[in-house]
Amino acid sequence: AEAYAVQVKGQEVPMHEPRLKRGLGIGYAVSPTGADHCHNLHDTIMFGLNLEKLRPFGVLREVPVESLGGEKVRMYKYWMEMRVLANCLCLCQFTPWRFIEYVDLVRAVTGWDVSLFELVKVAERTLNLARLFNLREGFTSADDWLPPRFFQPQTSGPLSETAVNPSHLRRAIGLFYEMMGWDRDGVPLPGTLHELDIGWAVEHLPERGIERVIV
Repeated sequence: AEAYAVQVKGQEVPMHEPRLKRGLGIGYAVSPTGADHCHNLHDTIMFGLNLEKLRPFGVLREVPVESLGGEKVRMYKYWMEMRVLANCLCLCQFTPWRFIEYVDLVRAVTGWDVSLFELVKVAERTLNLARLFNLREGFTSADDWLPPRFFQPQTSGPLSETAVNPSHLRRAIGLFYEMMGWDRDGVPLPGTLHELDIGWAVEHLPERGIERVIV
């Protein structure tokens, strides 16, 4: 039955196909809510206006759809964080806001002189706390993976000769952990939590036989 249950962390996979959109596959695997297409990267639309949205993060050029290299992981991380921020701000996913315009929106509504840097930190805190919640509930890095069906081509059609390479995916997930400031098991490092000003959460890290620095 497991071979036919196309799900990640108990969440069924949406219609979007990671055998085509490889960055989306990273997102399905590492998302705290399982296979989710909303706070995720859709590789096939990452050009033009969408690519321009990432300019403040230094992402200036397109990355091949089929890539699972470091540039794709970096693109996924920044794009996903902005989608998580949009969820925090209760923004419609279909409104084509530039990410820098999120700053203007928050300033207008709250009167706070916030920066894009501060809003990125909101997304990073959200993701790290969600990670800690999942770790507490028994999820591990073993759950950051795709259903086996995606490692095989479709039986017919345009994706009948392509599939996700598991070793490339494993390497991409490892790079994502490092970019997030997590260890090789996907556990946030104490320094990461302190940098995000949620040092209190260090007490909720799973035991790893390391000295925790609680300030």
